[in-house]
Amino acid sequence: MFLQDQIEKSCRRLKNIEENPRPEFLQSNKIRYELEMEHAMHTLEAWKAGKPFAVFELGAHQLARPLGFEPMGFIAWGDRVKEPQKYLDIAVTRFGFPEHTCDRTMTALGLFLSGEVPVPRLVTTRRVPCEPERFAAQAAAKYLGALFFEVDKLNSTGYENIAYLAEQMGELIEFAEKSIPGIKYSEEKLVELLEMDQQALNYRRDTYELRKKVPCPISPQDAFRLTMEPSRHPNPAKVLAYCKAYRDELFERAEKGIGGVPEERLRIAWLATGPFGRATFDMLTRKGVSLPWFHYGVGPVSYGVIRDDYGDDSVYGRKLTPLEDMQRVANANVWGGGADQWVDPLIKACKELKIDAVVDFLQPGCVTTKNLKRITAQRVKEEVGIPTLDLEGREFFTSDASAAEMNRKLEEFLDMCIANKN
Repeated sequence: MFLQDQIEKSCRRLKNIEENPRPEFLQSNKIRYELEMEHAMHTLEAWKAGKPFAVFELGAHQLARPLGFEPMGFIAWGDRVKEPQKYLDIAVTRFGFPEHTCDRTMTALGLFLSGEVPVPRLVTTRRVPCEPERFAAQAAAKYLGALFFEVDKLNSTGYENIAYLAEQMGELIEFAEKSIPGIKYSEEKLVELLEMDQQALNYRRDTYELRKKVPCPISPQDAFRLTMEPSRHPNPAKVLAYCKAYRDELFERAEKGIGGVPEERLRIAWLATGPFGRATFDMLTRKGVSLPWFHYGVGPVSYGVIRDDYGDDSVYGRKLTPLEDMQRVANANVWGGGADQWVDPLIKACKELKIDAVVDFLQPGCVTTKNLKRITAQRVKEEVGIPTLDLEGREFFTSDASAAEMNRKLEEFLDMCIANKN
């Protein structure tokens, strides 16, 4: 069962940290694994108690707990499955969904249709160019009998988009309160969580300057770990403590000159999503390749390449309402917008972090990265003067490009870049 698997995996990781510590990995990961274990245990108990669950995507996720829901991940939970083929088969073989698309979306859909996770009362999603993710969540709602609410966005990152999103949040609150017994919105709770999320952002942004250091103090595997937000967790105070411990440990490593790889020979940026499995990370470490920048949707705003802080009255000329305020990070999300929205912060990070090369990880069926790859490579070459590798692969499966072939292509590219740099 999925949730029990998550508890057991976290226990194994915690035991491994105690018995076989690796100096290149952050010790604060111990707190992270504790949080992941506690979250899975909390979710299991809430399911047994019959509490209402809901899927809230970016831009609406901070509303889950203020409305009285237990929040579920969709893609995030699919990323964590122990046996991805099992869930892909459920989506493809049992329900007839397409196999040759982003495996993250089909695996997440299969998980939700497996009966191994709570049935959500409500599923929300965003209208973005990543159609497989959006339609997979919609399909989950349809087959599970859950209510469905889709959030639209403007082709803009100004106040007009924040106002438009906030208006829909008001409609979402009204819809949830009218449709689901026991659901009641608490603005006070939302404001409390926004303040904690902002403090977590501050801790993460402090680490951006450290990524400029040579050697970079963060390991390739740690660089791929997505941010943790207090508002998504049943114990937000502990998440905030983890974010502080993460920052403090990176400062300590930087002061001591400890790098994330034994001998840094190359610095790369990796785009979109990371490959699962240890082989790629171990190869980067073995070759002395640091990964100061992982470029994904909320990466730039999370680490301060783009700044828009909760509660900052100066940006839009007035104090925003809580529903407007919570849209700042979603508004600054670089995933699924125009080409400039994706590439501009990447160019800035590459220049500031002394990046030597870029790896653009392209999954089958990923319309967003496939459509942007030529523009991305061209601008990186023209404006930063560094090469880009278009690396095709899947996160879980090897039907389109085997992990061995993918890593062979990556290794050849890295060897070329190291030789040219020397």
